[in-house]
Amino acid sequence: MSLDVFRVLGNKSRRQRPMAQLETSSSGPLLQGGELLVWALGIWLVSSIPYAVGYLAVGPDRRFMGFAFNVSDHVQYFAWWRAFQQGLLAPNLLTPEPTPATYFNLLWWLLAQLGRIGGLGYEAIYQILRAAAIGMTVGTLFFLYRWVASSSRTARAMLAMALLGSGFGWLHPLVKRLQALLPIPAPMAPYVPSIAEPNTFFSAIAYPHFLIALASIAAILMLAVRGMSADRWRDTLLAGALAFTLSLHHTYDLLTVGAVLGGLILWRMGIERRLPWGWIAHGALVLGMAAPGAAYMVWLTRQDPTWREVLAQFVNAGVFTPPPFQLLLLMGLPFLLALIGLGNPRRWRTWTLSESWMGIWFLVHLPLVYLPLSFQIHLLNGWQIPTAYWAVRGVERLAGWLRTRSIGTLLRWALLLSLPANAYLWGWRILDLSRGQPPYALHRDEVAALDWLAGHGCNGGVVMAPEAIGAFVPMWTGCRAFLAHWTGTLRFFERREQVVAFYGDATDADRRSLVQRYGITYVIVGSGGGADGDHLEEIPWLIPVFQRPNAAVLAVQMGPIGSGGGEAP
Repeated sequence: MSLDVFRVLGNKSRRQRPMAQLETSSSGPLLQGGELLVWALGIWLVSSIPYAVGYLAVGPDRRFMGFAFNVSDHVQYFAWWRAFQQGLLAPNLLTPEPTPATYFNLLWWLLAQLGRIGGLGYEAIYQILRAAAIGMTVGTLFFLYRWVASSSRTARAMLAMALLGSGFGWLHPLVKRLQALLPIPAPMAPYVPSIAEPNTFFSAIAYPHFLIALASIAAILMLAVRGMSADRWRDTLLAGALAFTLSLHHTYDLLTVGAVLGGLILWRMGIERRLPWGWIAHGALVLGMAAPGAAYMVWLTRQDPTWREVLAQFVNAGVFTPPPFQLLLLMGLPFLLALIGLGNPRRWRTWTLSESWMGIWFLVHLPLVYLPLSFQIHLLNGWQIPTAYWAVRGVERLAGWLRTRSIGTLLRWALLLSLPANAYLWGWRILDLSRGQPPYALHRDEVAALDWLAGHGCNGGVVMAPEAIGAFVPMWTGCRAFLAHWTGTLRFFERREQVVAFYGDATDADRRSLVQRYGITYVIVGSGGGADGDHLEEIPWLIPVFQRPNAAVLAVQMGPIGSGGGEAP
């Protein structure tokens, strides 16, 4: 196929399915704007129920801290958010070592400016982020599927599958209960059901910044494919501008963008038996525009000693892309249907433009997610988009095999059978948050202790606190925490042991040595009884400056070893 012929086909396809107009089919308008609003509002309302439970279920003595899942990561993001209200670059406040302000993240910088100008707290900002992320994702997928779909039925089914589809994660709680009766092995590691990257709905609950990245990936690829196929440089420039913004808040997703564009170019080259220089130029422009942001992040994580160690500590989570069988369970029925939809590889040479980039996108994810990178699991983000496309095509193929005209019924069943894992995750978050326990809720006295520190400062020093409270110290007070986050706190496991010893049976000499070595100026005593250090108030060089029945802030006033006090640092 020559380049001219391919352009004619692309132009013909574009005339049949213009992006700027609603496509029509025999069954009516492909997707109406009202449907976008219904989907966005529906997902926002349902995904907000765990938060409503979190706020309403806590008793009068506790405070819900505003996050539905993975508190440790979110307090890291909002530590950046607080720092970005003070300047363009953020230091790492999640570790006791003083660090220069070298980190920039476009998303959290923008949110910081919104909070600063609007006078909004972190909880309001987080819910605004969730609403915006859901709207961006629904809107982007709305336009994407109305471009690639051939009918209103398939477009709606693809959109629904991408927004609501999930895997076989419901097997995890089922097998856990069966194991009490039968010696059966667990089908998956405990963390697998809650992997949010390829799950749009769970991301809407727990990781809205994943949705911002998801919408960015989809928009970049959609614009880039339009630019490449029709030689429209305006679309390519827009794709490049979006890729640049992506490089400054979720850099590793550029690997997905580059892999899809590179795979599409190779596919085209295989068909034409020559280099498609026009497509190469468009792809190079997109990635070239993103290069400065990516180069900054590479420099930061290689040359800056703090951020180099932060990246190295990604392995602390012990969370990687699951092995192939567990990955299949994670992706579930939509993935199996997508394999059917792909059909015979011998026919892939005859793919249309829409089929080619949806097919390449689906196929390149498998090697991507097993790259030997500490953050490989994050590269699952976006896979649900081509999976939903091919899953619906798979249902249509099944209908042909079954010689049935009830394709709509099959599509509804496919979606229904893809929902249970999300229903489990949704119910799990509601149950978990209804308990009102750390780290999702803290005692109000502990929050008051954080408020006191926020109002009085920390004298340029470090705050020692039990882990559940210390995680909130940077974002709440602007002080450096001794222990806060599994990657942000350098030498995390060593620090965790030191905290346990400090609040436990450490000697006075050991406590003094730790305080002097790291410049600790305040110690928080929490509501956890002896484990949170209520006995520390008996130490003469720890002076209570804030006290409530279930929390206290102790100032370090240390003289020479053996003396009872001294000047405050």
